[in-house]
Amino acid sequence: MIEETLIARHQQHEAAPFAPVSEPVYPSLAVRVRGISKRYRDGTEANCGIDLDVRRGELISILGPNGAGKTTFLRQITTELRPTAGSVEIFNLDAITSPQAAKRLMGITPQEAGIFQSLTVCEHLELFARLKGLSKVDARTGAAWVMESLDLVQQAKKRVGTLSGGQRRRILIGLALLNRPPLLVLDEPTTGLDPASRQAVWGVIRRAVTEGASVILSTHYMEEAERLSDRIGIITQGRLIAFGTLDELLTRIELSYRLTYRDRLDPFGSNCLRYFASFNEVQHYIAGKELSEYSIARASLEDVYFALTGERFTEEESKST
Repeated sequence: MIEETLIARHQQHEAAPFAPVSEPVYPSLAVRVRGISKRYRDGTEANCGIDLDVRRGELISILGPNGAGKTTFLRQITTELRPTAGSVEIFNLDAITSPQAAKRLMGITPQEAGIFQSLTVCEHLELFARLKGLSKVDARTGAAWVMESLDLVQQAKKRVGTLSGGQRRRILIGLALLNRPPLLVLDEPTTGLDPASRQAVWGVIRRAVTEGASVILSTHYMEEAERLSDRIGIITQGRLIAFGTLDELLTRIELSYRLTYRDRLDPFGSNCLRYFASFNEVQHYIAGKELSEYSIARASLEDVYFALTGERFTEEESKST
């Protein structure tokens, strides 16, 4: 009964893309994950004991090295992969026992997905809008809005098979947005996009959050995580080792000031990098070394990532598991 009421109320608000969701429709907690683990028959443990809450109207970014378990984690939330243990609730619905009902409340952009090569961009979007339950008029309106928002208007009548990889990626993002879902689960949504397209996607995601949607995304761009996220999770070896706001994560590292400088004794003028616990320590070091060319910055998310995982984050990482 709860499932039917939530879905019915959700469908009543599908007249315009991302119209604000009225307060009584959904609980304040969009996602509640408790102790989910995935162990395959060969004994491989993809993730273990992850707890995570996502509030309504909140954007969560998930970071982690290749093979850390990020995609496995997202696929468990979207019901594509059944956990070995633990629970997943989507707006109070049990996503494990009622996967179809939970999935209707989500817009999903996987890392990879097949699309219909012979359809035009407009036909593709309108078809999927209809499959998501929109009327013919609303499907046409939603498709037009997605194409304008994601800079696909000029490609509207082009067949999908003729488009670039970045343009196809934008179509997949658009499919997730079409029916104004209250939860978006986006697995590396901006991979392969040029900077302008990435900015356009960021704008669409921000608008969705502003108007009430919750978002979970994995990313291999530090800037994306820093600029978009309310909270950030770091997964490594299948475990969530850190979760919080950027400021909260920065407290996890002791040496939180970064000094970059040129060593005047180095004939090649190479840049040097050192970390310090306080600003006073930085000043003392500068004075002692008599440095004249230097910059001081607070530690970044990348510094936290390195301190917790032992790996440098590279934007060339494009295939998470």
